[in-house]
Amino acid sequence: MSFHTIISEFRTKLASPETQANITPTDIDQFYNKLNNLNFLFFKKYYRKYIDNLNRLKPDPEDKNPDWTLLQVAIAENAYKPTKPLDIFIHRLKYDYPLTSKPFVAYQKKQNLKKLNAPVKAVKEETKPKAEKEWIRVPIPRHRPRPKN
Repeated sequence: MSFHTIISEFRTKLASPETQANITPTDIDQFYNKLNNLNFLFFKKYYRKYIDNLNRLKPDPEDKNPDWTLLQVAIAENAYKPTKPLDIFIHRLKYDYPLTSKPFVAYQKKQNLKKLNAPVKAVKEETKPKAEKEWIRVPIPRHRPRPKN
């Protein structure tokens, strides 16, 4: 859970431009030192991959106005990059282990195909066409004289 708390604290610091302006190089160094010094009991490979990606996006301490957008996107809450231990476990079950991932991915494909191949519902026009509205009904007398040829 410490991994999630470290990420979420830094996520809140990057949330608004006012707090971004107050971030010092020491804050950045503390964040990365905390991440790099974590020891994991479970899912070491997942955490190391996540941390390596964040280390790749580390801004230079010499920059006075670093661009935070890439780092914000990298630590954003995402269903495909979870940070909570239970969410990571579920993610690993869904996508990493062959015994459970193959049926789940097949199910997702089936659901997506249903969405793509769904028949388009035709919209019924309840209003009459314009030509029918313009016709005027003229009464015809029943007993009218026939024309002579």
